[in-house]
Amino acid sequence: MRSQPQPRFPMPFPSRLNPHLDRARTRAGAWAHRMGMFDPEYGARPGRWSERTFEQADFPLFIALTHPDAEADELDLVTAWHLALWFLDDLFLPLHRHDHASDVAQVDRLMTFLPLDGFTRLPRPGTPVERAFAELWPRTAATMGPAWRERFIGSVRSFLDGMLWELAHVDHAVTDLVEYLGARRDFGGLRFTAVLMEHANGELHPGLLCDREVRTAVDAFVDAVSLHNDIVSYDRERGEGTVGNNGVEVARRSLGLGLADATALVNDLLTARVNTLARAGAAVPPGARPFVASLQEALAGSYRWHERTGRFRQPPDRVPAPAWGAPQGLGTSAVRLFQHAPRN
Repeated sequence: MRSQPQPRFPMPFPSRLNPHLDRARTRAGAWAHRMGMFDPEYGARPGRWSERTFEQADFPLFIALTHPDAEADELDLVTAWHLALWFLDDLFLPLHRHDHASDVAQVDRLMTFLPLDGFTRLPRPGTPVERAFAELWPRTAATMGPAWRERFIGSVRSFLDGMLWELAHVDHAVTDLVEYLGARRDFGGLRFTAVLMEHANGELHPGLLCDREVRTAVDAFVDAVSLHNDIVSYDRERGEGTVGNNGVEVARRSLGLGLADATALVNDLLTARVNTLARAGAAVPPGARPFVASLQEALAGSYRWHERTGRFRQPPDRVPAPAWGAPQGLGTSAVRLFQHAPRN
């Protein structure tokens, strides 16, 4: 049961479903198994990551709705990339060591699996995400030029740095809404989504990447998906004890609002960003219009996924809220998300 009714979310863009969804679902589950994402140590927090919650979330549906025209193999590739980052996003906070230097070192090691040339000999992967990067990056980089690879790698690093930012603000939650909105663009991972969308639709010309209206469109897409997610996931995150880095909660605390008014404020910001993305469709140069149309359709698809998935509609299993000031109950080296144990 929600603490407050969700507001209405205006959506001016159409959404379509990729016809290869059923295949993507089958392959995504098998791939996640092969990477080790369902190994017992990660299911120790079943409200966050288990085969059951994986199926309820229906992550392949998100990709099928945000990449409706992708070919079957491309849909599988994009789905796998997002699964790797979802896995990180769901488990990084509960399983980290509360040791900033160690967390940074783990992120730095993970980035070694994304060499700029795409084919440098890699370290032996020892975690699900390292195995995922080691498998996916050569396949992805093969079709990219150096500048595009650099942007892709930068978007992943930005996502990982965003997670480090979240860790730094767990015990000292941000209290300024403007600061939060700027940081949210990074730790939400949506810039990565936008760059990866080019892999399915074709690389943007470097000149278009510098266009102000194109940058505005990407920022509006990132903000809209992030703010919508904050509203929809508020109750879940409050139940888990991770709501401190949610825009609704930041607005509630920083402006002294009740929950309903804080939700309404974030929804107003969300609606403004949707309108900005709508205007961008006509404002960007002609060569960028197919890309912006893809962003618009992806936003509509994200809304549909949030409506249809069990990830937010159904409450997670009741688990104790994290005691952020001390190591977690999962905090042994055997259950570390970034443990470097080779997989047989």
